[in-house]
Amino acid sequence: MFVGGKPVHFPQPDPDKEFLSLPTISERHLSITSQALSDVPSELIIKSRIKYGSRWSACQGLMAEYSKSTSIHGLRYIFEVHRPFYEKFFWVILMVISFYYAVSLMWDTYLKWLDSPVILGFDETLVPVSSIPFPTITICPEIKMERDRFDFTNVANQIWTEIEENDSFTNSGNVTEEELQKFVATLQICENEVLERFSPYMPKNLPVDVPQTLVDLALVPNITLPFCKWNGRFYFCNYLFKYVLTDEGICYQFNGLNTQDIYRDPNYLSYSDKTVIDYNNYYDVELPRYKDVTGNWSLDDGYVGQGFNAYPQRSVLSSARNGLFAFMMGFEHNFDYTCRSFKQGYKVFLNSPESVPLTTGNYILVPHDDEVLVSVLPQYVTSTENLHQFGPEKRQCYFNDERYLRFFKSYSQSNCQTECLANFTINKCGCAKFWMPKPIDVPTCGLAEVTCYMSAEEEMNFVISNQTKLKSTDPSVEILCDCIPSCNSLDYNFEISRAFYDYEKTVLAQRDTYEHDDGRGSRLSVYFKETQFTAIKRTVMYGITTLIANCGGIFGLFMGISSLSVIELIYFFSVRLCNNLHKRRLIKKMLLQQDLDIYEE
Repeated sequence: MFVGGKPVHFPQPDPDKEFLSLPTISERHLSITSQALSDVPSELIIKSRIKYGSRWSACQGLMAEYSKSTSIHGLRYIFEVHRPFYEKFFWVILMVISFYYAVSLMWDTYLKWLDSPVILGFDETLVPVSSIPFPTITICPEIKMERDRFDFTNVANQIWTEIEENDSFTNSGNVTEEELQKFVATLQICENEVLERFSPYMPKNLPVDVPQTLVDLALVPNITLPFCKWNGRFYFCNYLFKYVLTDEGICYQFNGLNTQDIYRDPNYLSYSDKTVIDYNNYYDVELPRYKDVTGNWSLDDGYVGQGFNAYPQRSVLSSARNGLFAFMMGFEHNFDYTCRSFKQGYKVFLNSPESVPLTTGNYILVPHDDEVLVSVLPQYVTSTENLHQFGPEKRQCYFNDERYLRFFKSYSQSNCQTECLANFTINKCGCAKFWMPKPIDVPTCGLAEVTCYMSAEEEMNFVISNQTKLKSTDPSVEILCDCIPSCNSLDYNFEISRAFYDYEKTVLAQRDTYEHDDGRGSRLSVYFKETQFTAIKRTVMYGITTLIANCGGIFGLFMGISSLSVIELIYFFSVRLCNNLHKRRLIKKMLLQQDLDIYEE
């Protein structure tokens, strides 16, 4: 090759040598970027730039060497030595577009992982009903007392007559102090308009034990519930049901946990029925007896070491025969339209055994002279353990070990709501309503606090409603109590069928004696609709591993980048760069020594 009219010979690279041979003085005046190098192999030009070129030329050489080795698509065409400028520009545009779409899709994936990392889906396998407890059934009759014990309507009429005459009540009539105490206690389970009408005139310092008075006045279970059938065995209902204190007053509960298993201290309740249910008290003597209850149950772990006679009770099969049947009896002489509303019958609530029934929620109304069949559809939600990596605000639920409740041993949404209302009422009024859990030193609200505790519930609901609306636009807003669902929860949906039931004709058809002329009978059957059901499973939709895999797939699709590409980049611009700098210093030292030798000659 001729440059400037003179022949120039380039040294040929020796594959066995790591270094190129040093150029002569006649060769060194040739620029590395000269057009005469167009036919020289690119590998030789790259090595020459790195070892003999300026710093900028060495950087270009290093980038060219990296682009020939990397797996990143298109990069080699940008830094290739003999590639025309317009081709390089074309590849730069394509790489910028690819990089833009890769980053955009990765950002969308990250936001999706950030906002909704949890997904609710159906479990892969069907769950047998024997793995969950039969629902806790709470029956609240509209008849709150036996009229022979206390005639609320008669006492109310006497009191209201005096109020209308004197515009006040001083008990100048025939109402005894005991009747007045019963009236004041019963007044707290009447309709709100009845309570608001009488409470301003009642004596505020009258000592009344509201829970105990309501228990004393309540109908005994074997009158309201003469007989029952559970899992194919007949019982007297007072052997299956316990008293429970609710906002509706005294109700009867089946298959609920004992007070000491729900509350941290049973003394938090003003009244609790400590009766222990024995399911061997059936009167079908020919049937085999149950074995003793062993093991335990919790919503997180299920039944552990328990047989068929479990606590709480469970059903193995579906159909009405394997559920609960209850015959309920009401008498017209006990009907009271002064305290309660005009609907007569029974309110029935279904809930999970570890929770308390919310009487302000959905209920099943069983009127007199009706037969009601309730087929239960469990709504069982489980959560995988790896959800602990996300906070409750992301997964929108609490694990049992994450949320401590003051009164309750286990967390559930209904327990949280009950405790929230109790604490709010105590803070506002200095007392708790008769059915609420409370510390031992907190008094039970009397008639003097009626206005306070009624407004407390309305105020709390108003505050929570406003905070919930604000949180939709401002995520930093905190909601009072924040009673989100439990990560492992059990609820019971239901379907209802009803028909007319004529108690009198049924008794006569069985050739029995119809003893009660004003008796009104009702029948209730509660059972699982199916032997198996589909549970809901809360799982991780986007974990850290999934996020990395998705982002890596996007980068691999658009840029051809993998984890080794990153390691390769670090290697080239750390280890390889230091090695090249070291070689440049050696070559520079050799060239300087060669120039000195030539000068001395």
